[in-house]
Amino acid sequence: MKPMIATESEQPEIYATVRREVPAIHRAVSKMGKQMRGLSPLSQKAAIAELTAIWCLANYPDDLDRALSLAEAIRHQADIYLRESKNTGCARH
Repeated sequence: MKPMIATESEQPEIYATVRREVPAIHRAVSKMGKQMRGLSPLSQKAAIAELTAIWCLANYPDDLDRALSLAEAIRHQADIYLRESKNTGCARH
């Protein structure tokens, strides 16, 4: 299934919200990362997958296709972040 992805010109309010909240996003990710350090790498992967699935289903409890599309959009965004980190040489976490 193709993820639901909008460009900045299609949904400027979403892009503005994310830009405004970037510092808070980084703080939240840092805190979550610290909590997971006690887990093995495999268990960390399982925890992230479970968190993603629970969050997607909470957003679309009655629409599995939309929940799957959201999960795919999250994976797509992770790919973008990884590529940008490689190009800039500065992964955050």
